[in-house]
Amino acid sequence: MKVGDLRERLAAAMASAMRRPEAEAVALTADRAKAMAVAMAGMDPSTEVDPEALVVGTRQVAVILGFHPEHVRRLIRTGRLRAALVGGDYRILVSDLWPLLAVRYRQPGRRRLPGRRPG
Repeated sequence: MKVGDLRERLAAAMASAMRRPEAEAVALTADRAKAMAVAMAGMDPSTEVDPEALVVGTRQVAVILGFHPEHVRRLIRTGRLRAALVGGDYRILVSDLWPLLAVRYRQPGRRRLPGRRPG
């Protein structure tokens, strides 16, 4: 899929979400669209990309989640976020951020993520 086409799909998903009555659905769609947009920042619209293979670095994850970069590293070290160390920085699949984004909109008392095994 081309970056330009994926951007159009993200815009369409946001437009569709904004017609829904559930505020949580709109917010979660916006968070996911933001994550993918950050991963595609600066890419040429004609570039081929696999949405499932989009990766971001530690600083980008911090921007997406609203955390400090050191907190992102702590999530990685404790196994709550999968990452690969590449050239001195961690690389995280954008799709691995979905549980961290979804946990924001769960019912109270059900917000903690289970620990993950590095892999």
